[in-house]
This record gives sequence, structure tokens and C-alpha cells, in this order.
Amino acid sequence: MNQELPPWALVKVWLDIQYQDTPQNVKDKRLKLLIYYFGSIKSAIKYVEENNDYQRAS
Repeated sequence: MNQELPPWALVKVWLDIQYQDTPQNVKDKRLKLLIYYFGSIKSAIKYVEENNDYQRAS
């Protein structure tokens, strides 16, 4: 079964939260989502970089 990945912009927000001054429980929930969908932070970052069409158009 193939699961659909969330939009890159949402994944970027989840990643940004990991590096901001955000409550730990919020970081933990977003990290859990990232791991669920991508298996690692590194894979999530790669997904955002490869699917950032807005940035490429600039």
C-alpha cells in the first residue's frame, strides 16, 4: 500500500518547528509525523528540497 505524502510546504513547517524555540511536546508530535512519513529527518529534508517548485521558479 502506497501512502500519499503531505504537501512539501507542510513538511517544511514541520521541519522548521524542529529548529525553533517551540514547546517540546509540539516538536515531538511533528517529529513523530516526519518519522511516520519519511523514516528520518534527512529524508524529509530531501523531499522538501526536491519538491520546492516555488523556490525553483524564483
